Amino acid sequence: MKAKISILLFTLGLSLGCKKSDKVDVVNDGDYTGLLVVTNSAKSVPSTYPIVASLKNGRFNITYKNIGKPSAGSGTYTFNKGLAVFVNEGAYTADFDWNMILNGEYEVLSNATDLTLKKKFKPATSENPAATSYAYLEYEYILKKAN
Repeated sequence: MKAKISILLFTLGLSLGCKKSDKVDVVNDGDYTGLLVVTNSAKSVPSTYPIVASLKNGRFNITYKNIGKPSAGSGTYTFNKGLAVFVNEGAYTADFDWNMILNGEYEVLSNATDLTLKKKFKPATSENPAATSYAYLEYEYILKKAN
């Protein structure tokens, strides 16, 4: 009886210990729909913006639905070890939040159908140490593959 329990526990431990993660850190080519979620620590509810994006062969196109600016963007992207770098080739006016443009470095979390891009910011430096802000903004694209 002890031998059967030991074998059962060993088999159970082996099967749980060898479980592969379903998350992979790659940018899969395809068409995506989803949201840009902008979180402001000074507000209790994040702002969300519906989007449609196409990522194919190192190029991207993105359309923001039902918002003023930016309404669309396009450019190139590269991916390396969980980090995607987007270079937007559009020209924009200065009267909106430029962080809403898909441009710069993003942490990537993805699997076969889901893709999350979280904008990375360089550490802020200030010449005046008393000018520290405790508010922060986060920009995160939460996308699902459409095809």
